[in-house]
Amino acid sequence: MKRDLKVVLILFWVFFLAGALNVRGETLQEAVKTVIQNNPDVSSAAYNKLAREQEVRQAMSDFYPKLDTALSAGYVDQNHPYHDNNHPNSAKVRLSQNLFRGGATLSETNRQKSRVASQAYLLQGTSENTALLACRVYLNYLKALEQHELSKENLLIHLRFFDQIKLRSQAGVDRGVDFEQIKARLALAKSNLVVTQAHIENAKTDYQAVVGYFPVNLVKPEPPYKSIPATLQEAEKLALDNHPTLKSAKADIEARKYQYRTAKALVYPSLDLNAEYTWGDEISGPFGYSNYQDYFQAYATLNFNVFNGLNNKARIKETSYLINEAEQIAKKTELQTIQSIRLSYEQYMADQRRVAELEQYVVATDKTAEAFISQWSIGRRTLFDVLDSSAEKITAKSDLINAQYDKMYDAYRILNGMGKLVHSLDLTWPVESRI
Repeated sequence: MKRDLKVVLILFWVFFLAGALNVRGETLQEAVKTVIQNNPDVSSAAYNKLAREQEVRQAMSDFYPKLDTALSAGYVDQNHPYHDNNHPNSAKVRLSQNLFRGGATLSETNRQKSRVASQAYLLQGTSENTALLACRVYLNYLKALEQHELSKENLLIHLRFFDQIKLRSQAGVDRGVDFEQIKARLALAKSNLVVTQAHIENAKTDYQAVVGYFPVNLVKPEPPYKSIPATLQEAEKLALDNHPTLKSAKADIEARKYQYRTAKALVYPSLDLNAEYTWGDEISGPFGYSNYQDYFQAYATLNFNVFNGLNNKARIKETSYLINEAEQIAKKTELQTIQSIRLSYEQYMADQRRVAELEQYVVATDKTAEAFISQWSIGRRTLFDVLDSSAEKITAKSDLINAQYDKMYDAYRILNGMGKLVHSLDLTWPVESRI
């Protein structure tokens, strides 16, 4: 008996917890986390960063010595000046170390490191933009649900009036035209319900395209208004200091400067130290033909290009122009960053004022609609007045819902413009984005 009771209690808690988790639904933080982990744009940017890290290792390889081996075996049939044949075999080991290339190895290594940093910042920016996209589809779905509920409320209002007018018309209290009018308004209310239902389906499709699955029991997020700077100037400063895309553009300038230094190294000589050991049988070498050879040699090589058709000079000019190009791209990125944060902040302030006005408007229209209903019941208002006041109340509520969600999205746009959206949700960028 006790055992059965224990089993029943365990099953009860399992079903209770499962139900609680299902009711709890998905938060915005969870949705954004899923998107950052699975979005193809974020993943491709991460792989690009990993690939560039390997280019750093490739550039650094010139700091280290190179060890080469060669094995050969063959057959030689000689007819002149005398007939002979032999089977030459040889083995060679060569160790070479570059001592000087005009700083090209160091410059190329630093260039690749700057490219890695640029891609890391670009990955951060991609994560921020993807998070903002997730916020948009998340809020749009919630907004569509609220608008649909408002359409249901509007339909209930018209159904209530429809029943009352139908009874009054049958009793001969109201004119027949009133009944036709309420029928038309009821049809419009049903049509609006169909439209809002379609908006929900569209929002679900957009959500699935971004997040990867359809929304279920989304939790309305707490607006991040406390994280918004008090002034536009403060927001601009934070954007210029922290926006990842702008940092990426600046890292590209550094990469181009190191590329210029690498090009300038072409005008300097190159000094290499070599050590070589050769073993051979029936081969001709530096000491003449021999049935057996076994020798070691070490030497230094100094290479200096005197003329190659002005290729080096053109390469240096090319890289200097590429620096100018990167600087102009960074300047444009800075202007776009400022423009984006200004537009977002100004829209946020406008929607803040708009919400405040609409809240008063909703209260006023709600009171007016109730007053008109009371006056209509005693014959002081026409049905047309009552329906118009009710429609105005629904429109005011609809506008308020739109404004509230617009304001919330504006706040997320500001955080995105400052490069702080992901962190504001207590999330982190992908590990590949670390500098």
